Amino acid sequence: MNQSNRSFQELYESLHDTMLRVAYRMVGTVETAEDLVQDTFLLALFQKDRLALHPSPEGWLMRALQNLARNEQRRLNNHSHVSLDSLLGISGGIWPDSLVDILPKQLSEQDQKILRWRFEQNMGYDEIADRLGISASGCRSRVFRAVTRCRELLEQS
Repeated sequence: MNQSNRSFQELYESLHDTMLRVAYRMVGTVETAEDLVQDTFLLALFQKDRLALHPSPEGWLMRALQNLARNEQRRLNNHSHVSLDSLLGISGGIWPDSLVDILPKQLSEQDQKILRWRFEQNMGYDEIADRLGISASGCRSRVFRAVTRCRELLEQS
């Protein structure tokens, strides 16, 4: 194992737990914190020459983690979480056997498919994004827009 790989491994082993705690404090969920730490180390791996020249690799990693966490917080603020319960209240408050039972007929087939995948089949954004061939953030936006259109159509009827 060469010197740069060994020092990268040492950085990972010595900082991983600390970075996980910092990320958790910033974003509030373990899953997102783990993703951010992983993304930080991937970024470091792709920029290992730059990291090796940096006077404080630990500081570089922590700053990169903080920047990624802030970006995640901004993304979450721009794309509010939508719940199926918000649609249920508009649809009359009766829990349906299938989501298709409460979706407005005017809703596009694509929107219906996305909402069924997300709420009926409990698919994650990554899985839906893979099926649609788009990014996870693009998928979040589509789900949000589909819920918004669905809500508007339910309120009209």
